[in-house]
Amino acid sequence: MSALFQTTFALAAVLLVIWGCAYLLRKLQTVRGGHSNLIQLKAISSLGPREKVALIEVSGQLILVGVAAGQVNHIATLQKTTDTISTENEAPASAPAPAPAPFNAKSWLDTYLRKNNVK
Repeated sequence: MSALFQTTFALAAVLLVIWGCAYLLRKLQTVRGGHSNLIQLKAISSLGPREKVALIEVSGQLILVGVAAGQVNHIATLQKTTDTISTENEAPASAPAPAPAPFNAKSWLDTYLRKNNVK
């Protein structure tokens, strides 16, 4: 009976040490790398089975990238627009302001490719 207790205790001790090491490693990685909002995915659109267009924000700048199997290509850097209405185009106080149209990456890419004559 003593051998069974020793084996069970040794197994529990080894599992506890493994769990403790994993816990400390996770804590150290969080402190060193941290979780920052430096890069945010704003929109993504699938163009095919393995091709996508993604709109990402990096340090307040919008970047459109193409993602394919094994590669990421920069397509364009976009100007970030504000949702404020100028005083010239201000709507009457009784009418609610129109909601801004959502960004459609696929239609933007189609327009971009047509303008630049890319096939």
